[in-house]
Amino acid sequence: MAWIDDRLWCHPKVIGLTAGAKAAYVMGIAYSSGMSTGGKLEEAMQKAVGANTRIRAELVTAGLWDTNGDGGTVHIHDWDEHNGKRDERRAADRERKRRWREKTGNNL
Repeated sequence: MAWIDDRLWCHPKVIGLTAGAKAAYVMGIAYSSGMSTGGKLEEAMQKAVGANTRIRAELVTAGLWDTNGDGGTVHIHDWDEHNGKRDERRAADRERKRRWREKTGNNL
């Protein structure tokens, strides 16, 4: 489960956003957490969470999404600060389970 600030509704970066941008931001966090993208959202992923060109620009301007210079992919601002440790624990847990399956021959 991703971390979302319970004061998001009144955060200065969010106050002036359109409803569509707010929804895309929260859905982007949920998507990134559920699909383990590490906070990165490629163009197709952005569309899947409801972001069109205008909403993408709105979130980048607000400082909630960061661009990486390629013109398409965005990174959820401060993802690593808030969710990075959880991502590391998930990766370590997957590796531990993989080694156990390999060792025991259990492919469940």
